[in-house]
Amino acid sequence: MTAVIRQGQYQGLNHKGVIEYRGIPFALPPVGERRFKSPARLPESTAQFSADQFPLASLQMNNPIMGVNESSQDCLYLNIWRPQGEGPFPVMVWFHGGGYLSGSISQVLYNGAELARTQNVVVVNAAYRLGALGFADFTALAPELDAVTNAGLRDQVAALEWVKENIEAFAGDPLAVTIFGESAGGFSVCSLLACPAASELFHAAIVQSGAADFALLPSEASKVAEAMVAAIPGEGGAAERIERCSDRDWIKAQSAAVKVLVNRGLRDTTPQFAMNFLPVVDGDFLPELPINAIAKGSARDKRLLAGVCQDEYHFFQYGGVLAGKTSMAALREIDDAELLRRFERGVPGHGQEADQYYRNTVTPDERRCDLDRLSAMESDRLFRVPTLRLLDAQSMQNKACWGFQFTWPSAPFGVPLGACHVVDIPFVFGVTDTPAGLYFTGGGDEAKALSGEVMRVWGQFAHGTEPDWPRWQEARQVKQFGPGDPLAPLLDGEGEALWERIIPVPGVSAG
Repeated sequence: MTAVIRQGQYQGLNHKGVIEYRGIPFALPPVGERRFKSPARLPESTAQFSADQFPLASLQMNNPIMGVNESSQDCLYLNIWRPQGEGPFPVMVWFHGGGYLSGSISQVLYNGAELARTQNVVVVNAAYRLGALGFADFTALAPELDAVTNAGLRDQVAALEWVKENIEAFAGDPLAVTIFGESAGGFSVCSLLACPAASELFHAAIVQSGAADFALLPSEASKVAEAMVAAIPGEGGAAERIERCSDRDWIKAQSAAVKVLVNRGLRDTTPQFAMNFLPVVDGDFLPELPINAIAKGSARDKRLLAGVCQDEYHFFQYGGVLAGKTSMAALREIDDAELLRRFERGVPGHGQEADQYYRNTVTPDERRCDLDRLSAMESDRLFRVPTLRLLDAQSMQNKACWGFQFTWPSAPFGVPLGACHVVDIPFVFGVTDTPAGLYFTGGGDEAKALSGEVMRVWGQFAHGTEPDWPRWQEARQVKQFGPGDPLAPLLDGEGEALWERIIPVPGVSAG
């Protein structure tokens, strides 16, 4: 089937019961003189194209495990799956995760065919510039570049503008657009909830393992940019070195720059390690910290579904065991003094009380070790507490808010990771029995049945139907997908009190 739009004619593929369009550009390639600029609109054309090739990922380190064997600065593309039939169908626009440094819209885990087919929705996977190309702030360090801030966020907005203009040609309804994303994609969704340029471009949001406080002040972003430029080989000023840097040296310099410690969320009580190419509160495109803007009503017309995985940080805490870089036996040798040091590093000034709280509330799994306590704290610091705050903030403005938590246990290659980061994705996209899905879910009929339930909830939410559990404000409980009680709180009272001391809640009244 051919979709005719302003920029050309695109022939799709009949695949898995849907019509699939691969690698459709939504902006001019951000290369050459456009490398550090806002995404530029494509010209009109009547040319015909076969949309049968997945695009290259945004520039990043190759990662065959994630299906990224090659990447490019020419990266502003969409993959689209539409159901059979006339439509118009609601649209779901996906922003992938990867710490703002990695990932691809063409990963098998994000294949939108099953979600589109079973839920009668149009699924759009939208790419964006990653790393320093998307999230470095060079404005102070290299003003000669005339670089914009938040280029990656601007790419996401440009993708939504393209959807608004063109999605009818793909049987989509531009007046029923839900954005959704996981991890950095979830952080992106939260930023878009606070971004004035995105306000009229979508109508609902689903945040998976996201947060509305993953943003930096310009001064913090400048520290990262300075470290990046310092790691670029060669002589000359910052702008000169940036402009002549090869892709290979660029990726190496990014790796050096992520070692810089930054204050996430415009505060110093939860420093950010190893993930510091983040949206910048520039006073313009992103006027203020997203969680504050949301509390003041920046997204008061949007419905929200937001949640976490129960054991998010196990994915990172025990990833070295999976990668063969350490062993569980070696991790069991970490003593209480070292654990306390790590608690203090994660929540400066609050390490002792945090250590005590998690010592009282977490019983480490005998198959793992006492690092379960630290992992629980990091899960809360990075994901659970920000999600709770997001639901609180948005529900002050719009009561159409619901929370969820995935409890399905993952054990790739026999390493018990609990309901870790990423475990939700195979269920959302209906790919539990693919090799990538098996890695996280183990596959089988039970996983497939849970995936069917999750896809139904996500699809009905896109169609405008309310989830079948209480709204957040009614009980401050979340729906659990997997083993355990059907509903549960995200934190107990003592935990909420602890985190209010660590991350004070801004005094913002309902608007």
